[in-house]
Amino acid sequence: MLNLSRKEMVSEEIRRRGKKNKAIKFFSPVIKGVLFAWIGICDFCAGHMIKFVLLCTSALCFIAFCSFSFPLFTGSVTNLGIIDFNELDESITLADESDDFLTADEARQIFYDDFRGEDGSLYTGYVSVNSEGQEVIAIRTDDILEDVSATEEILSDEENIMYSDLYEEYDLDSLVFDKNDWRLILVNKAHSVPEGYEFPLGELAANVQCDERVIEDLVMMLRDARSAGMNIWIVSPYRSGEKQENLFNYDLGKYMDSGMNYYDAYQLAAEAVTLPGTSEHQIGLAFDIVNNEYAHLGEGFGETAEGRWLAENCYKYGFILRYPADKEYITTIEYEPWHFRYVGREAAAYMTLKGLTLEEFWETVF
Repeated sequence: MLNLSRKEMVSEEIRRRGKKNKAIKFFSPVIKGVLFAWIGICDFCAGHMIKFVLLCTSALCFIAFCSFSFPLFTGSVTNLGIIDFNELDESITLADESDDFLTADEARQIFYDDFRGEDGSLYTGYVSVNSEGQEVIAIRTDDILEDVSATEEILSDEENIMYSDLYEEYDLDSLVFDKNDWRLILVNKAHSVPEGYEFPLGELAANVQCDERVIEDLVMMLRDARSAGMNIWIVSPYRSGEKQENLFNYDLGKYMDSGMNYYDAYQLAAEAVTLPGTSEHQIGLAFDIVNNEYAHLGEGFGETAEGRWLAENCYKYGFILRYPADKEYITTIEYEPWHFRYVGREAAAYMTLKGLTLEEFWETVF
């Protein structure tokens, strides 16, 4: 036989085996492609370690790029290893490319309809614009303190004592926690809102709701913040699953209206709005907070007096800064100095003073 190149030898061997096996004959183009690619890589790297290292580095960079560029590749690294978000909980309802999605205007109309009273007027509050250019409704502390009737005794305290000054110190290592405690429920990209999850809804103001069991501590925090000279506004309390889906579809429709294809629009929408079924706002325990001078959801809020006061004192009232700046690799959410989550006073003290996120708390305690 004449001297043949490796590719020619491979082609001849595949042709010979294909005569005996129909499957090999049918898939011969694919088999050839894979083997030829491998031969090419071996020839390229033969005797050149630097080329081999560069090739491996390029492959790793490509894999990393895919992980951040398409929602189905999203994952996060924690102390427990890799969380695979491809296997999303069945209770999470996501938009599909084949589905009829809402345009930005249609989603906006539904969003505002959710906040209209029986007379058709918007509830007491003000319209602001967040960092994504999306209009949101905010309500100031004074409106909440005037409207919440369940806390009249707290608000009528003539001595106006700051609760933070009376904060009870805890022996953190002696605290015992129950994983079934409603205050400690873990909701994120890997843990969706449990199917059928229910809680008592209470009103902060007209049509502004949250878990009613949170209201007393929230009001105490708002009252003390006001006494400390802070000007706090609540932007996003409880949102239903339907409302969260409307918000997601709003951004999806907005990006598609601008000319993006579905997948690029989906990627940007998923970065700006938590996927339906995975938002803490749906369980009534999360609050987005701004002030009157920094009325959009941006990292700059963390540098304001209100942002600093909340970060330093919120744990005394049972709240944690949910997404700190140095824990994105654990929470999978970028720094959000405006997002506060209720977990109860003992757990908030434990997490804040030990520097733990809710994810780390679950890994450490449970």
